[in-house]
Amino acid sequence: MNNFARLGSYLRFICRRERLATPIWIACIAGFAALFASLYPGLLSTQAEIEQIAATMQNPAMVAMMGNVYGTESLTQASVMAQECLLWFMIAAAIMNIFLVNRHTRTDEEKGRLEMLRALPVGKLTGSLAVIKFAFAVNILISIATAALLLLLNIGGTTLAGALVYGFAIGAVGFVFAGISLLGAQLFSTANGVNGFGFALLGLFYVIRAVGDVSGSALTNISPFGLALKAEAFYSNSIYPLLILLAEGLILSLIALAVCAARDHGSGVIPAKKGRAGASVFLRSPFGLACRLSRSSILGWGAGMLLLGASYGSVCTQIDSFVEGNEMVMKVLASNGTFSIMDNYVSMILLISSIIAAIPVVLSAIKIHGEEKCGRLEQILVRAVPGTKLYGGFLLVAVIESFIMQLLFSAGLALASGGALNLAEVIKADLSYLPAIWVLMSFAVLLVGFLPKLTPLVWLILGYSFIIMYLGRILDAPKWMENISPFGSIAQQPVQTFEPVPLVVLCLIATVLTALGLWRFKSRDIG
Repeated sequence: MNNFARLGSYLRFICRRERLATPIWIACIAGFAALFASLYPGLLSTQAEIEQIAATMQNPAMVAMMGNVYGTESLTQASVMAQECLLWFMIAAAIMNIFLVNRHTRTDEEKGRLEMLRALPVGKLTGSLAVIKFAFAVNILISIATAALLLLLNIGGTTLAGALVYGFAIGAVGFVFAGISLLGAQLFSTANGVNGFGFALLGLFYVIRAVGDVSGSALTNISPFGLALKAEAFYSNSIYPLLILLAEGLILSLIALAVCAARDHGSGVIPAKKGRAGASVFLRSPFGLACRLSRSSILGWGAGMLLLGASYGSVCTQIDSFVEGNEMVMKVLASNGTFSIMDNYVSMILLISSIIAAIPVVLSAIKIHGEEKCGRLEQILVRAVPGTKLYGGFLLVAVIESFIMQLLFSAGLALASGGALNLAEVIKADLSYLPAIWVLMSFAVLLVGFLPKLTPLVWLILGYSFIIMYLGRILDAPKWMENISPFGSIAQQPVQTFEPVPLVVLCLIATVLTALGLWRFKSRDIG
């Protein structure tokens, strides 16, 4: 049989499945790129302000975070915007492609869907080729949409070439990570392994770029992020780095297809680690099972939170030069003029990091729904295991995880600050956000219990909280928009006085929502 039989039909099948998720990703990446760009005319209205912020960006801490400064002799609003924002949208595109490719390759294979499709006149490589073609098309759409919106905004210094380079830099990096994920789907035998492989390389490439940019070495060219930034959007507009990235994505895809043709269905090149013949007493408990299933996630996210805290802590010793002349940062940090820039900076960082820390906690809370969709939950509940006790084990892991994430970030932030921050005070302020994290977790439990198909709604609340708490001051959003977020009612220490009442109220809300979700989960039909 032709390896590529029914390719068109398979591609249409993927388009049907992605009719909701992919358009949302495209709209979010292109839309937020335009939103951030629209802020710059008001923030950098004069050439003096543009040059001042460019000088600030040459700080080593800023270079490590966002990349080298280029085109200092002809700076514009558009070129400064590209140097401050482009890296983050490339990371977003990379994350989208990791999830997209994994969802239609290893995840489908793990759940037995590919085996059903292979029973039809479908070639062995049809699925993988259709997925990578779909990913390529999606990245092209993101590139074109982003470029078109930037041209419509037409902020100072915008050119057709610059907008196209900016947009296609995002798409090129996304396509490289699509190839990486496709290769990972052949190497590893589990979807978690593919995600771990993709995100590990994402973090590694970010660190390689940071080290290369700060040291001024060619090391940055190894990273797709560093190579894409070499295109210098709205300045030299070089297309050669983007062509190299396109070639890398194609080579990775071809290697992945070759490996796919050679390997056995259902297995990976790297064999899964064999478990013990018999489970331990700990693993035979609901809590032990939840710990085992969440182990990789906790380790990965924990390491990420520690490194994230350290990266923000390293800025503390140079915080004054970091914000000097940067009107956008000053507006974000303008919580309370009676406190120092350091205090305002720490309060904002702790708030944002707490929202990020809620991601792995929510993932742990909804993991049981993933087990339900895979049909593995019925094998457990058929034994004498109450549904509330089983789900309670997952929730206990999620609560413990929330403490771990907050403590690791606080440790990284304080220890990397060079003595500028007190570890005990940072931990105290960071732990005050735990009730808000638990409210998000409890909302996820409520959805799993009552409306399991709508569990993705919890990410909308998380995304809303991040946007309104981070950009609310820049956009002059009304205070009530912050207050409806679980994080908006918590005092932002150290610039605001600690208040226990909102924390108690949030804990009560979390308790009620969790109880309702557990009650409904116990009584509804599984699957």
